[in-house]
Amino acid sequence: MIHHIDTQLTLDLSLNDEAKFENFFDVGSNAEVISELKGTASQVFLWGSLGSGRTHLLQSVCHEALTKNESSIYIPLLNANKFSPEILQGLENVDTICVDDIQFVQKKAAWEEALFQLYNKAKDSGSRLVISANQAPPNLELTLADLQSRLCGLPVFKLSSLDESWQMEVLKFRAKQRGIKLSVSVADYIVARSQRDMHGLICVLDAVDQISFAEKRRITIPLIKKVMHW
Repeated sequence: MIHHIDTQLTLDLSLNDEAKFENFFDVGSNAEVISELKGTASQVFLWGSLGSGRTHLLQSVCHEALTKNESSIYIPLLNANKFSPEILQGLENVDTICVDDIQFVQKKAAWEEALFQLYNKAKDSGSRLVISANQAPPNLELTLADLQSRLCGLPVFKLSSLDESWQMEVLKFRAKQRGIKLSVSVADYIVARSQRDMHGLICVLDAVDQISFAEKRRITIPLIKKVMHW
């Protein structure tokens, strides 16, 4: 089961049902990363640019733990400025802890200290800790030298960025997983008009799929124009 946080902290800790290993399209250069995350390594640091799949893989790790009847928790730090570092307290009692986007708390002393304490306590308790950022540990602008040192000592893996042609393949793959067949022209149109990262592409797919289902219409360029106001 997922570890529960004090209800006064309204941070959304839910997992995306689609963010599982079987739904991650590997472009061929991330096989080592995926193998490591599927394994039993107690501590892993994962980094890559926006849209490279970091969030998807961290949530996949949590889903995988749950299939083994182990507790897991996913902590997104994108909106950490709205919450207290106290949210990290006690997490060493969870089997698998995934902390996403730690670049958003760099230069924030209380958060850095909380992460440092979590690292130490998770190591002592035997919890699995997977951390992600948009850059490698040495390049993070951390003020707590001890935290930076610990992160630099972790097994570090970089996710490959996707060029436009691979984004197209991933988009078609994710659509197929939902039972949607995108024509080449429709996929081209989405990639050309949306944000140039996988997050933006999947957001478009989510929005269009929802309306397509509700109106029982095929996904066409006119429908996309209507839904996305393009």
